[in-house]
Amino acid sequence: MDRRSLLKAAALAVPVVAGGVLLSDSAAAATAAGTTKNAAPPVVGAQFHGTWEMYWNGLTPNTMFTKHLDTLAAHGVQMIRTDVGWSSAQPTNAAPVATQWYHQRLATVIDAVRARGMQIFLTVHQSPAWSRPGTGSEVKQYPTDPNAIKPWLTFIARTYGAKLAAIEVWNEPNLAEFVGISDAYQQAVKYVPVLKAAYAAIKAGRSSLPVIFGGPSQTDDGFIKNCYDLGAKGYFDIMGVHPYQGNQTKAPESTDITGKARMTNMPAVINLMAAKGDGAKPIWWTEFGFSVHSNVGIPSNQVWLFGVPDDATAASYLSRSFYLAWNQWPQVKLAVAYCAYKTPSDSYGHQYGFRMIEPDGTAKPQLKALAEIRRTFGATQKL
Repeated sequence: MDRRSLLKAAALAVPVVAGGVLLSDSAAAATAAGTTKNAAPPVVGAQFHGTWEMYWNGLTPNTMFTKHLDTLAAHGVQMIRTDVGWSSAQPTNAAPVATQWYHQRLATVIDAVRARGMQIFLTVHQSPAWSRPGTGSEVKQYPTDPNAIKPWLTFIARTYGAKLAAIEVWNEPNLAEFVGISDAYQQAVKYVPVLKAAYAAIKAGRSSLPVIFGGPSQTDDGFIKNCYDLGAKGYFDIMGVHPYQGNQTKAPESTDITGKARMTNMPAVINLMAAKGDGAKPIWWTEFGFSVHSNVGIPSNQVWLFGVPDDATAASYLSRSFYLAWNQWPQVKLAVAYCAYKTPSDSYGHQYGFRMIEPDGTAKPQLKALAEIRRTFGATQKL
């Protein structure tokens, strides 16, 4: 079958307008920036919470750790995203060392991923209490002085950088849940100094290691614009985005509303980058996915908690997202599906519903859909 015909096979209905912007506008911006059509859909990535307690017996990875990594590799996943907590890695302001338990765990994850032929990048976030005195016990905050993160990040880049594809600076910095700041503009005001400090620290540790702009939740061009206006340009090599649907029951191609709550708002991000002189920079979808669970009992004003009805729908939406990026947005070089596995953690099952692997290592349809993309396009998917 001709590869382009796979767009039809995936039931992809490409919209004409997205977010009030013609999709052809993004193609024009790409051409102006020298970005050419990709030979294949984005590189296939998956989130693997490899440092979390569910995968460990002390410093020894458990059976589920091994099974899940084996399953990801067997299904063609090329890139692993692993979140790393600064709060766990440097709980005191003593100089970071490789023998610290969390760093030993991290080293094991990195080596295990690479041993299976996959690449890995890290998302660093969370701050230790010593870096933000008087702010309480919640780690999902920024340090009082952004420069406090520098020694640790330089250590990470110097110690592990040769084995890493990149480092992403923070997770969803446009959400109060991850930064402790509710005001949208202040989220950018506080993020940019952290990004600048992190960039300098990472480059000091390994100058060739790419730095990823912390992917905001959804296609939040407003947050990204605020960061540009506050001086973010020049302090990242890759633009990170988390193109979740604000209502996951909506298909990837949906244009029922405009703005950041739809994946089809990507042209707004692409055009913004071009306007800021960053049109040639790659975009990585460092996290996105579709959760499977019942929506019974979820208040109608909390649509972000809605899930799709079954694994087949989630698999279809994941696959169609890859094809949509391939067909419309050549800047998108990598798409990381959320997630390999996550234990039940909320009353609606929203977080648990994202899993692509069962505890025993069995692949769900979502992961099989990614494997089919790899089977079809193989070595043509490159960063």
